[in-house]
Amino acid sequence: MKVEVVTPEESMGDVISDLNKRRGQVEGMESNRSGARVVKAKTPLAEMFGYVTALRTITSGRATSTMSFSHFEPVSASIAKEVLTEVGGRVDLIK
Repeated sequence: MKVEVVTPEESMGDVISDLNKRRGQVEGMESNRSGARVVKAKTPLAEMFGYVTALRTITSGRATSTMSFSHFEPVSASIAKEVLTEVGGRVDLIK
């Protein structure tokens, strides 16, 4: 998913840290006219459930976010094994 977060300057580090925990890749940061910072990132959809609640907590309700589809990408072998183990699939097929 393509994610944009508009946040006050003082919350930038916490917002970026949270995106990194969610396997996000920060692509850039900009300033807007009101002095807020815009963080642009790409993250897996599976990691973004509950993000708005976490963002409100991190920034005391002063940040906003938007999310839109970006692209499909294969998952890593470790995540694929974890998912297959959970659903009882054939883990031996993963290299």
